[in-house]
Amino acid sequence: MKPAAFFFTVIVLPFSTGTRAQSPRSDTVVSVQDLALPGKAVEAFRKGTELLNKGDSAASVQYFLKAIQLAPSSYRPYHNVGLAYLRLGQLDEAAKNFQKSVDLTSHAFAPSYFGLSMILYKRSNFVDAELVVEQGLAIDPASAVGNHCLGLVQYSLGHLAESERSALESLAHGGDSDAYMLLAKIHERRNVPAAVVSDVQAYLKLSPNGVLRDDALTLLHRAQLQLNPQSAALR
Repeated sequence: MKPAAFFFTVIVLPFSTGTRAQSPRSDTVVSVQDLALPGKAVEAFRKGTELLNKGDSAASVQYFLKAIQLAPSSYRPYHNVGLAYLRLGQLDEAAKNFQKSVDLTSHAFAPSYFGLSMILYKRSNFVDAELVVEQGLAIDPASAVGNHCLGLVQYSLGHLAESERSALESLAHGGDSDAYMLLAKIHERRNVPAAVVSDVQAYLKLSPNGVLRDDALTLLHRAQLQLNPQSAALR
């Protein structure tokens, strides 16, 4: 089964604006509201964020870099350009900018930790990814994105019970539909096909045309065959 998609979404803060390898929308994009920045920096940041939220990561980069040039002490453009680079698969650039965001906040901005954890996850460095996402959750334990990230890493480490708890914690704090796909994968590995069906149906109800739709249908088909093997014999 193909890996799922990172669910890093857009964080809205004052200044404002957080591989399909399953990835939380811990993309947490930061958006603009009341930025105490030069007007041109705010406008560049706003334009970059609009493009990033529309899925045009490549076009957003130039605007974030302009915002960084005009306001180098603001962590938000570094975080958002890190997200853009992450979505573009430019992991070294993403890591550099997430780390800059962390440094500028004196290690107090959880979403950038989640971004760093997903870079390690994509590189199959699951042990270090777990450590980094836990640093972010120490700052923001109720983060839906952070708990989803932790669940993904725990799943990859084979810690299924812990992964299930993290996915449920993500949903409890408003996590998106991708958390149901993580639960479906967990339940398939734990051989609970009825739960897989329920998880997939929840995902499809929330995201009928989501990027993980094909994966969801594949999981659903396998679970249904397990529940009713006679249907396979009749084909």
